[in-house]
Amino acid sequence: MNRILLFILVITCNLNALSQPDYSKIRFYSKIKEYKEIKPSLKGIDVKKSDVNQIITLLGDSFYTEAEIVDMTEKIWLSFINPKQFDYVFKDLAIRSIPNWNKKNYKGEIVIEPNPLLALWTIADNEKTYFQSALGQLLTYYGLMGYGENGKETKKSINKMLYTKTTKFRPVRSSDYTASYLKHVNAIINPKNLSVLVTTKYYFIISKTDRKEEVSSLLKKIDWHFSMPQ
Repeated sequence: MNRILLFILVITCNLNALSQPDYSKIRFYSKIKEYKEIKPSLKGIDVKKSDVNQIITLLGDSFYTEAEIVDMTEKIWLSFINPKQFDYVFKDLAIRSIPNWNKKNYKGEIVIEPNPLLALWTIADNEKTYFQSALGQLLTYYGLMGYGENGKETKKSINKMLYTKTTKFRPVRSSDYTASYLKHVNAIINPKNLSVLVTTKYYFIISKTDRKEEVSSLLKKIDWHFSMPQ
């Protein structure tokens, strides 16, 4: 474990040296009174580190090097098996992966949960729902996943994803919802051998069309079901 952490830290310093949050402008506050003491258990769950690596590879090898994918895999896997340690070792990443982490409240303050992944684990019903939350939050940070509960949020997220951030899509209509806008996105990107898949809880991924079955099968290992938007 120590060798793995050292390896991750070396790569992390190279990738993120210029993107650390300014902690002098952040106030840490948690609504959680008591975090879970136990760590997530993989007992009875058929997911391995190699599965995480393959998911990232299928979604991101057009944008990330093999070394970067290994680095991302190690970090996400650590968030799975020990969220408390992840929050401590990769504090900057944990904070920056929070959606809209730098948004100020009405007082002009940036107020942040001090243990983002541990908080997700604490409020999760079980390991699989936690793995979904952790993977979703971190892959969204890496530009490989999106989230939107309505058409406006969906378009905003699509514009941040690596496969689509330079593609022009139509404006959001008043009648749009998550699936309807993603159907429009598919109409634009399908000719490029790309497809959007979405869950019933508004998370979505973009993969090469000939890879969508494989990546969907891997995500099903944590009971995360992605399909074409209807």
